[in-house]
Amino acid sequence: MRTTSTFIAVITATILIVPGATFAENEKRPPLYVSVDCMKSTAADYSSVETEIWQPMHQELVNQGKRNSWALYYVMYGDRSKCDYYTVTTYLGQEQLNAGLPIREAFESVHKDKKFAKAMARTWASREHVATELWVLVDSTDIAEHNFAVVNTMYAEDPDAYERMETRIFKPGHQALVDGGHRAGWGMYELVSPVGTSIPYNYSTVDFVSDLNPVPMAEAMLAAHPDRDLEAMQEMLELRDNISSETWALVAATVSPPAQ
Repeated sequence: MRTTSTFIAVITATILIVPGATFAENEKRPPLYVSVDCMKSTAADYSSVETEIWQPMHQELVNQGKRNSWALYYVMYGDRSKCDYYTVTTYLGQEQLNAGLPIREAFESVHKDKKFAKAMARTWASREHVATELWVLVDSTDIAEHNFAVVNTMYAEDPDAYERMETRIFKPGHQALVDGGHRAGWGMYELVSPVGTSIPYNYSTVDFVSDLNPVPMAEAMLAAHPDRDLEAMQEMLELRDNISSETWALVAATVSPPAQ
């Protein structure tokens, strides 16, 4: 099994909602990219910096259709030595992903009574931006509002076989948990960058929940696959190594604008 790392990905409750856009059944939805920024707080007011300065800016970009969503998570259970917070920004398709971040423009749109240089200095003093990773959504259930995200990083030697296992075998079990009110959603993501032999994982799965109570996973899997043997399904987990699991608490997030 490979070593553990902390740079992992998660998406917010709004990622499957496309602001101001609809898609026909036979029209392919653009890929959803997830940019995850590892932040190490260096001041007690770091979360306030994100919610007071940056959240309104990201909301403006979402309203303009330049971003799909943004969220701030705190690492509740996990390794906080490098990252104790994560910001998560999602982009619908290459156009949003490659548009860049018009920081000054967004700031002046929502903070007309504030000084840009002063706000940026407060930001730099409040945290260290440690690293950024880019992921792409492979598959998911619908994702509702949630309070926590249980983030699991995986290494799969055979990506095709692993994706088939998650999407065909385990996704229906997660859907049963969602239908039963035990989860707010589930998603699976593939790492886009960075890659290489020093990166210990190439996939992640995320369980979105409203509370941290145990869930009846075995019962859900049997309900989703009444004709399959539970032990045989469990053996399929050998297709991947579970590198790490962390629990993140949602601090703040943008909301989707009303449909046009």
